[in-house]
Amino acid sequence: MLAIVTLRLPGTKGLSKARMRPFLIKFALGVAVFQVYLMVVSGFLNGFGKSPYSFTIKWILINLIYVGTALLGMELSRAWLINRILRKPSFLLPVLVALLYTLINLPLGQILSLGSTLEAWTRFFGSTCLPLSMEHLLASILAMWGGPLPAIAYRGVLQAFEWFSPVLPDLNWAMKALVGTIVPVVALAIIQEFYSFQFTHRCKKKSDEKGVVGTAVFSIAAVIAIWFALGVFPIRPAVIYSGSMRPSIEVGDIVIVAQKNPSLLQVGDVISYRVKDSPIPTVHRLITIEGDGSYQAFITKGDDNNHLDQPIKPEQVMGKVVLKIPRVGWASIAIRKFLI
Repeated sequence: MLAIVTLRLPGTKGLSKARMRPFLIKFALGVAVFQVYLMVVSGFLNGFGKSPYSFTIKWILINLIYVGTALLGMELSRAWLINRILRKPSFLLPVLVALLYTLINLPLGQILSLGSTLEAWTRFFGSTCLPLSMEHLLASILAMWGGPLPAIAYRGVLQAFEWFSPVLPDLNWAMKALVGTIVPVVALAIIQEFYSFQFTHRCKKKSDEKGVVGTAVFSIAAVIAIWFALGVFPIRPAVIYSGSMRPSIEVGDIVIVAQKNPSLLQVGDVISYRVKDSPIPTVHRLITIEGDGSYQAFITKGDDNNHLDQPIKPEQVMGKVVLKIPRVGWASIAIRKFLI
């Protein structure tokens, strides 16, 4: 219904010259095919899984109608929203439209099942929110320059692969964040470089390019920050929420935890470890190592506590604290108190 309504509305052609639009459609198809190619290549590293969708003739037709109409309605309405308002290129409106369509497409059921742990929300942001927002940002820029067809070409290939491939790459969250972010960011930079000269003077062009570069840098930095926070790298930060390690570590400090083989830990090391049912890791000092051989337990204690902690197993240990950054974590504490 949305597709039929928007088809009858004017103002969806895009801002680029008519002779340039076929190139933009081919470019959008190429970007989508390359993104699918990277997902398949990544699948050889992470593995593949069976598609959750049915592949009987009946359900293929139902899914085709569902996906096709949803795609047409979304992209035609996107192109109308952007090109009905814009008379010259702007980065702000496509960003706002991309945010709107990202919110519409976020899986509500998955959000409701996340729980309250910071790690679960961070993984969701990295594997779902960030790639989805970059997909919609690229689609919005494509719609601004070329109308609905380039955006349909780009997202249509991605949707077709997801819905109609019987085997799909079973990517971990880090690889989803990387592929789903880097490809659209590079495509955005290429589009901006190629098309901006048509409507902007040199000084304005530089300004727009800075905007795209800024978006690219932010997106890549966001992916790296998420990887860093969740331990893809051998070091990770941890915010201190309690005063149990005073005076050596204060509330609001951030400690850098380096992965280390538990068998190499020594008495006196400050370590980070997981405790059951706790959403955040504990950072305490190693006091005693009990047992040897097949069984080993670590006894820890906060420097400001009067009692020893319950024994922990080596597999609970996340690493050894190697650096302290004073007071930087207060912003994280404030946000956590606000959200929880």
